[in-house]
Amino acid sequence: MTTATRHRLALPTALATAASLTVALWLSAAPGATASNAGKMAGACPKQAKAALPLSAHATEKAARAALAAAPERYKGLDVKGATVVWSKLAKAAGPRGGEVAFQCGKTIQARTVVVELRFPKELPSASLSEGVVFVSRFKSGYRVWEVAH
Repeated sequence: MTTATRHRLALPTALATAASLTVALWLSAAPGATASNAGKMAGACPKQAKAALPLSAHATEKAARAALAAAPERYKGLDVKGATVVWSKLAKAAGPRGGEVAFQCGKTIQARTVVVELRFPKELPSASLSEGVVFVSRFKSGYRVWEVAH
């Protein structure tokens, strides 16, 4: 490979690396700054989330059922018939989405939240429209979705 060829290839590679690094830094620095927070200050915890109670036995299963039941109301405009749960995890074990809960509301609410990922098969082949992510906690009235993260 000639020096001129190496220089022509170096710029696109450097730009791609810089773009990847920028996205990675943005995601790691502000996990609460997502589309779900449009119009809200990053880190602002919804009032209802602050009333979350400690999770009960079988919390992930109860949260999954609550997420499916809330889907028609929470995802208006999407065809959620046949929705399924992809996974349901305690927020502490839910990766970046669990970190988003901690960033918005603190460690106590994170410990009282389940993150549920949903699939809406009627919205396929759109990868974005066919997926949903909600935060679910236990309240006096039972398990309820308190935020749509995606």
